[in-house]
Amino acid sequence: MKSQITAATLAALLASIALFQASSVRAAEAAPKTSSAKNESTGWSTLVTAADLHERLKNKDLLVIDARSPGEYAAGHVPGAINLPGANWRTPAAAPGSSQIGQRIFRKPDDSLDVERYEKFLGAAGVKPEHDVVVYGNYAGKADGSIPAAILIKLGHKQVEFLDGIGLDEWKAAGYPVTKEPTTLRPTVYKANPDLKRLWSYDDVVNNLDNPGVVIIDSRTPEEYAGNDLRGNKRGGHIPGAVLLNAEEFLDPASHKTVSAEVARKRIEAAIPKDKTVVIYCQSGTRCSHKEIMLRDLG
Repeated sequence: MKSQITAATLAALLASIALFQASSVRAAEAAPKTSSAKNESTGWSTLVTAADLHERLKNKDLLVIDARSPGEYAAGHVPGAINLPGANWRTPAAAPGSSQIGQRIFRKPDDSLDVERYEKFLGAAGVKPEHDVVVYGNYAGKADGSIPAAILIKLGHKQVEFLDGIGLDEWKAAGYPVTKEPTTLRPTVYKANPDLKRLWSYDDVVNNLDNPGVVIIDSRTPEEYAGNDLRGNKRGGHIPGAVLLNAEEFLDPASHKTVSAEVARKRIEAAIPKDKTVVIYCQSGTRCSHKEIMLRDLG
């Protein structure tokens, strides 16, 4: 009876909460390369500054992806950046009252990652596996921010970084120029190299609720975790056994920049035991995408 109750509770909860990723500290060596050099002031490699990006603009292998809306891109963007809006990386938002789950990464009918769809999408945009990609959007934890970077990491792209803070604001504040001239690339053939074990399904979670080798991280707010803030869900609360690790605690509320790697590491290590498989979830995959990037960066 216990497993039946748990499954029913999860079915209601996961109808609107997106499970975004699963990873293990033991698999760190197999993870794709996601950084070039550690920034001495922040301690991050994958989360780069405007100065880091500006210094590398002449690199012929660099590709900058603007994940904001087409209108924002047209109003001004980093020179040479292509526009791949965050909304195009996931399914549309579900209509109010609909039983459908919106804003999910694209999956096949068997619930596995739709790698072929992403290959066509990226190839049509001219993205190549050998590109050193820097993504920027409005800020981490937004659909038009870190989601595309996290999906590229999931697809096994070798070099992926994210412009920390509110991307274009950081760029302009540093005194760097913007342009309204759009950049488009010739279509190419994109071949992904994903680790499909890093994306968990509903069944994966249900089957591992009592697994001592798995820790489930809830990236939402304390109010959501406690069930006091429903955020449009039919039922509140959290996955049984999940540990709260609020995404907001990793972003400076004024600048929207990520806290230093040292601070993040202390907070994460206090919540996540070593040598565990880590499963992260939030509401629609936006907030936990930022945590995925941080965890990969920290090894």
